[in-house]
Amino acid sequence: MSQPPASPSSSSGAPAASRFKGLHVAMISIGGIIGAGLFVGTSATIAAAGPAVLLSYLAAGIVVWLVMRLLGGLAINARGQGSFITHIATHNGPRTAFITGWSYAFLWAVTAGAQAVAGGMIIGRLAGVAPLWGALVLVAIAWTINRLSLRHYGQAETGLSIFKLLFLGGFIALGLGWLALSGHPFAIALDNITAHGGIFPKGSWAVIGAVPMIVQTFTGCEIAIIAATDSDRPLRAIAHTMRRLPLQVLFFYAGSVLVIISLLPWNGVHVGQSPFLSVLEYLRVPLARYAAIAVTLVAVLSCLNSAVYVVSRTLRELADLRLAPQKLTEETDRQVPIWSLRLTTLLELAVIAAAIGSPETLYPVLLGSSGGLILFIYFMIAIAYWLWARQSQTATALPLAKGLAVLIPVLGAILLILPSARGDALLSLAVILLLTLTSLTFITRRCLNRA
Repeated sequence: MSQPPASPSSSSGAPAASRFKGLHVAMISIGGIIGAGLFVGTSATIAAAGPAVLLSYLAAGIVVWLVMRLLGGLAINARGQGSFITHIATHNGPRTAFITGWSYAFLWAVTAGAQAVAGGMIIGRLAGVAPLWGALVLVAIAWTINRLSLRHYGQAETGLSIFKLLFLGGFIALGLGWLALSGHPFAIALDNITAHGGIFPKGSWAVIGAVPMIVQTFTGCEIAIIAATDSDRPLRAIAHTMRRLPLQVLFFYAGSVLVIISLLPWNGVHVGQSPFLSVLEYLRVPLARYAAIAVTLVAVLSCLNSAVYVVSRTLRELADLRLAPQKLTEETDRQVPIWSLRLTTLLELAVIAAAIGSPETLYPVLLGSSGGLILFIYFMIAIAYWLWARQSQTATALPLAKGLAVLIPVLGAILLILPSARGDALLSLAVILLLTLTSLTFITRRCLNRA
């Protein structure tokens, strides 16, 4: 078994009173999962598969649950020390950890920049200013929040995430309540679900093809393992999150989609437009547009906030493992990895610059190249668990690891087959290849320096 280059350090020097609580860990993860992609991007999955997209969400939820089971097993075995990047370094080797860790940092850096761009466009329309200024305001807010102590950061992100969950819970309750009071709830829902080409209007292949796309939108569950290393009781936070988070995410995603397709014809949902706003307007909710704008802005800021946190901690962990410059390990007296945070912000600004300067070329390439990386990361997690379980008497999910190690390449192959997703999948493979070539130079140079 390969050994990691060094033992990673979380904010272990922080007193327990200033570290995350279990609720903070879950809310930081939810903050990364529920962003603009849910409130606007859901329209793309509904348009791709029709009402049967609910089956796609269920299948994607099972995949994420499998990943969380494996992550939980690896983390508990390591006594809560380090994230999956450390586990991959331990079981798969430092080169694989380098490729996986930098892929993960790149993925979330692009996500952070994209959230800032989306929020900047909303602020720009509201305030009558250029979207760039709105994006920079969001970057400044995220920077300020991420400079806070762990406890205060966790409280801020928890507040943002709870606001989103309250909105989604209210949205689901409002939709189902309206159906129940309509006098013909099943007739209305069945008519919208079945009367426009049936439950499978695009065929069963469309349902299968939507699964890897939805898995990508669920990206963020694994943040809980990273945040748990900064909590006062890592093992308890990991066990709690592992059991509940996938089900919570699936409930809010699938529940929202069920309400949408029950109240609106699926072919009346337009890609790029918020189906949540369409439902609220259909129900004649007062100030529906302002409510949708407000929750989308909160979702953007929350997702951006979580993305900045996870990139900065990933960079610090890579540096702890000697897979990134050691400067990135330096912390403030609040246990904030300041140089990692600065680099994260620079990466955000680079993505924003690409969106402003090259919205038709470079920016879509960045978005496309990051999308499929989560499948590669999940595959590496499955392999790490597999390698550990072969030598451990305590691993209980080896069959799940084997199944996931087979399933993930199948999902990747689906992306390559689908014409609409093939380009992005190839771009993701190009990023992995580039990081592989970079690792050859970096690991060799590090070994020479140590010699």
